[in-house]
Amino acid sequence: MMKKYNQDKAIIFNTYQCYLKETLNNLTLDLEQAYRQTFFFGAKLVRGAYMEQERDRAEELNYEDPVNPGYEATTQMYHDSLEECLRRIKFNKSFGDTQRIAIMVASHNEDTVGYTVDKMREYGIHPMDRVICFGQLLGMCDHISMPLGQAGYSVYKYVPYGPVNEVLPYLSRRATENSSIMVKLEKEKKLLKRELWRRISKGQIFYNPQGNFTPVGAQPKN
Repeated sequence: MMKKYNQDKAIIFNTYQCYLKETLNNLTLDLEQAYRQTFFFGAKLVRGAYMEQERDRAEELNYEDPVNPGYEATTQMYHDSLEECLRRIKFNKSFGDTQRIAIMVASHNEDTVGYTVDKMREYGIHPMDRVICFGQLLGMCDHISMPLGQAGYSVYKYVPYGPVNEVLPYLSRRATENSSIMVKLEKEKKLLKRELWRRISKGQIFYNPQGNFTPVGAQPKN
Protein backbone atom coordinates (compact mmCIF):
# COMPACT_ATOMS: atom_id res chain seq x y z
CA MET A 1 0.00 0.00 0.00
CA MET A 2 2.83 2.42 0.79
CA LYS A 3 4.61 1.58 -2.43
CA LYS A 4 1.40 2.19 -4.39
CA TYR A 5 0.14 5.35 -2.70
CA ASN A 6 3.16 6.97 -1.00
CA GLN A 7 4.80 8.20 -4.18
CA ASP A 8 4.48 11.94 -3.52
CA LYS A 9 4.09 12.02 0.27
CA ALA A 10 3.33 9.72 3.20
CA ILE A 11 -0.40 8.99 3.05
CA ILE A 12 -0.42 5.37 4.23
CA PHE A 13 1.01 4.77 7.72
CA ASN A 14 1.76 1.41 9.30
CA THR A 15 1.31 0.97 13.05
CA TYR A 16 4.24 -0.54 14.96
CA GLN A 17 3.36 -2.12 18.32
CA CYS A 18 6.44 -1.57 20.46
CA TYR A 19 5.53 -4.17 23.08
CA LEU A 20 6.59 -6.80 20.52
CA LYS A 21 10.17 -8.11 20.50
CA GLU A 22 10.42 -7.92 16.70
CA THR A 23 9.21 -4.34 16.30
CA LEU A 24 12.58 -2.65 15.73
CA ASN A 25 13.66 -5.36 13.30
CA ASN A 26 10.40 -5.10 11.34
CA LEU A 27 10.57 -1.31 11.31
CA THR A 28 14.16 -1.35 10.06
CA LEU A 29 13.30 -3.79 7.27
CA ASP A 30 10.38 -1.62 6.18
CA LEU A 31 12.53 1.51 6.21
CA GLU A 32 15.02 -0.29 3.98
CA GLN A 33 12.26 -1.31 1.58
CA ALA A 34 11.07 2.29 1.36
CA TYR A 35 14.61 3.50 0.68
CA ARG A 36 15.39 0.89 -1.97
CA GLN A 37 12.04 1.15 -3.73
CA THR A 38 11.94 4.97 -3.42
CA PHE A 39 8.57 5.50 -1.79
CA PHE A 40 7.64 7.66 1.18
CA PHE A 41 7.50 5.90 4.54
CA GLY A 42 4.88 6.51 7.26
CA ALA A 43 4.92 4.96 10.73
CA LYS A 44 2.70 5.30 13.77
CA LEU A 45 4.56 4.25 16.92
CA VAL A 46 2.46 2.91 19.80
CA ARG A 47 3.26 0.89 22.88
CA GLY A 48 0.41 -1.47 22.03
CA ALA A 49 -2.65 -2.92 23.69
CA TYR A 50 -2.97 -6.54 22.58
CA MET A 51 -0.54 -8.23 24.94
CA GLU A 52 -3.03 -10.67 26.42
CA GLN A 53 -4.25 -11.77 22.98
CA GLU A 54 -0.69 -12.15 21.71
CA ARG A 55 0.35 -14.28 24.66
CA ASP A 56 -2.79 -16.42 24.53
CA ARG A 57 -2.23 -17.04 20.83
CA ALA A 58 1.43 -17.94 21.40
CA GLU A 59 0.43 -20.43 24.08
CA GLU A 60 -2.35 -21.89 21.96
CA LEU A 61 -0.13 -22.35 18.90
CA ASN A 62 2.92 -23.32 20.95
CA TYR A 63 5.45 -20.70 19.88
CA GLU A 64 7.65 -18.29 21.83
CA ASP A 65 5.98 -15.39 23.60
CA PRO A 66 6.44 -12.45 21.18
CA VAL A 67 5.88 -9.79 23.86
CA ASN A 68 8.65 -7.88 25.62
CA PRO A 69 9.20 -9.03 29.22
CA GLY A 70 8.13 -5.78 30.86
CA TYR A 71 7.23 -2.10 30.67
CA GLU A 72 10.86 -0.95 30.68
CA ALA A 73 11.72 -3.19 27.72
CA THR A 74 8.70 -1.88 25.82
CA THR A 75 9.71 1.71 26.51
CA GLN A 76 13.24 0.96 25.33
CA MET A 77 11.84 -0.61 22.16
CA TYR A 78 9.72 2.50 21.57
CA HIS A 79 12.68 4.82 22.03
CA ASP A 80 15.02 2.67 19.91
CA SER A 81 12.45 2.54 17.09
CA LEU A 82 11.89 6.28 17.25
CA GLU A 83 15.61 7.01 17.22
CA GLU A 84 16.15 4.75 14.21
CA CYS A 85 13.61 6.86 12.32
CA LEU A 86 15.12 10.13 13.52
CA ARG A 87 18.59 9.01 12.47
CA ARG A 88 17.36 8.28 8.95
CA ILE A 89 15.43 11.56 8.79
CA LYS A 90 18.63 13.41 9.70
CA PHE A 91 20.49 11.46 7.01
CA ASN A 92 17.88 12.41 4.41
CA LYS A 93 17.91 16.01 5.60
CA SER A 94 21.65 16.23 4.98
CA PHE A 95 20.80 15.77 1.30
CA GLY A 96 18.05 18.38 1.41
CA ASP A 97 15.19 15.88 1.58
CA THR A 98 13.20 16.12 4.82
CA GLN A 99 9.95 14.49 3.74
CA ARG A 100 10.82 10.86 2.89
CA ILE A 101 9.93 9.60 6.38
CA ALA A 102 6.92 10.69 8.48
CA ILE A 103 6.39 9.51 12.05
CA MET A 104 3.42 9.81 14.39
CA VAL A 105 4.38 9.50 18.05
CA ALA A 106 1.05 8.14 19.31
CA SER A 107 1.60 8.23 23.04
CA HIS A 108 -0.01 9.58 26.21
CA ASN A 109 3.27 9.08 28.07
CA GLU A 110 4.84 12.38 29.13
CA ASP A 111 8.32 10.90 29.35
CA THR A 112 8.17 9.55 25.79
CA VAL A 113 6.85 12.86 24.44
CA GLY A 114 9.64 14.71 26.26
CA TYR A 115 12.17 12.18 24.96
CA THR A 116 10.95 12.78 21.40
CA VAL A 117 11.21 16.56 21.70
CA ASP A 118 14.74 16.27 23.12
CA LYS A 119 15.83 13.86 20.38
CA MET A 120 14.35 16.05 17.65
CA ARG A 121 16.48 18.90 18.96
CA GLU A 122 19.53 16.64 19.15
CA TYR A 123 19.09 15.46 15.56
CA GLY A 124 18.36 18.93 14.23
CA ILE A 125 14.76 18.16 13.26
CA HIS A 126 12.57 21.26 13.54
CA PRO A 127 8.82 21.10 14.28
CA MET A 128 8.18 22.98 11.02
CA ASP A 129 9.87 20.18 9.08
CA ARG A 130 6.51 18.43 9.56
CA VAL A 131 7.99 14.93 9.63
CA ILE A 132 7.21 14.21 13.30
CA CYS A 133 3.71 14.59 14.72
CA PHE A 134 2.08 13.63 18.00
CA GLY A 135 -1.27 11.92 18.58
CA GLN A 136 -3.45 11.59 21.67
CA LEU A 137 -7.01 10.44 22.20
CA LEU A 138 -9.57 13.26 22.36
CA GLY A 139 -10.21 14.05 26.02
CA MET A 140 -6.95 12.54 27.23
CA CYS A 141 -3.71 14.34 28.10
CA ASP A 142 -4.73 17.76 26.82
CA HIS A 143 -2.02 19.15 29.12
CA ILE A 144 0.46 17.43 26.76
CA SER A 145 -1.28 18.21 23.48
CA MET A 146 -1.85 21.92 24.02
CA PRO A 147 1.74 22.98 24.90
CA LEU A 148 3.03 20.91 21.97
CA GLY A 149 0.65 22.70 19.60
CA GLN A 150 1.54 26.10 21.01
CA ALA A 151 5.22 25.33 20.52
CA GLY A 152 4.62 24.62 16.83
CA TYR A 153 4.53 20.82 16.82
CA SER A 154 1.93 18.95 14.76
CA VAL A 155 -0.60 17.45 17.15
CA TYR A 156 -3.63 15.28 16.35
CA LYS A 157 -6.51 14.48 18.70
CA TYR A 158 -8.11 11.34 17.36
CA VAL A 159 -11.73 10.33 17.83
CA PRO A 160 -12.93 6.71 17.99
CA TYR A 161 -16.02 6.58 15.79
CA GLY A 162 -18.48 3.82 15.13
CA PRO A 163 -21.12 1.57 16.75
CA VAL A 164 -20.99 1.48 20.55
CA ASN A 165 -20.30 -2.28 20.62
CA GLU A 166 -17.18 -1.68 18.51
CA VAL A 167 -15.96 1.57 20.09
CA LEU A 168 -16.19 0.47 23.72
CA PRO A 169 -13.78 -2.48 23.33
CA TYR A 170 -11.35 -0.08 21.64
CA LEU A 171 -11.59 2.38 24.52
CA SER A 172 -11.18 -0.42 27.06
CA ARG A 173 -7.93 -1.43 25.33
CA ARG A 174 -6.74 2.17 25.55
CA ALA A 175 -7.49 2.11 29.28
CA THR A 176 -5.57 -1.16 29.61
CA GLU A 177 -2.68 0.29 27.64
CA ASN A 178 -2.65 3.39 29.85
CA SER A 179 -2.74 1.65 33.21
CA SER A 180 -1.99 4.95 34.95
CA ILE A 181 -5.04 6.59 33.35
CA MET A 182 -6.65 7.48 36.68
CA VAL A 183 -3.46 9.14 37.90
CA LYS A 184 -3.35 11.15 34.66
CA LEU A 185 -7.00 12.16 35.04
CA GLU A 186 -6.33 13.37 38.57
CA LYS A 187 -3.39 15.40 37.30
CA GLU A 188 -5.52 16.92 34.55
CA LYS A 189 -8.24 17.84 37.08
CA LYS A 190 -5.66 19.65 39.23
CA LEU A 191 -4.28 21.48 36.19
CA LEU A 192 -7.78 22.52 35.09
CA LYS A 193 -8.61 23.82 38.58
CA ARG A 194 -5.33 25.74 38.67
CA GLU A 195 -6.00 27.29 35.25
CA LEU A 196 -9.58 28.18 36.19
CA TRP A 197 -8.37 29.93 39.36
CA ARG A 198 -5.66 31.75 37.38
CA ARG A 199 -8.22 33.04 34.86
CA ILE A 200 -10.60 34.19 37.60
CA SER A 201 -7.85 35.93 39.57
CA LYS A 202 -6.42 37.59 36.44
CA GLY A 203 -9.78 38.53 34.96
CA GLN A 204 -9.09 36.36 31.89
CA ILE A 205 -12.14 34.10 31.81
CA PHE A 206 -12.08 34.08 28.00
CA TYR A 207 -8.28 34.01 27.75
CA ASN A 208 -7.09 32.56 24.44
CA PRO A 209 -3.42 31.46 24.56
CA GLN A 210 -1.44 32.35 21.46
CA GLY A 211 1.35 30.16 20.10
CA ASN A 212 4.06 31.45 17.78
CA PHE A 213 3.50 28.97 14.97
CA THR A 214 1.73 28.46 11.67
CA PRO A 215 -0.89 25.67 11.74
CA VAL A 216 -0.50 22.78 9.31
CA GLY A 217 -2.21 23.61 6.04
CA ALA A 218 -1.99 27.36 6.60
CA GLN A 219 1.50 27.88 5.21
CA PRO A 220 1.68 30.31 2.28
CA LYS A 221 1.77 28.55 -1.07
CA ASN A 222 4.69 29.07 -3.41
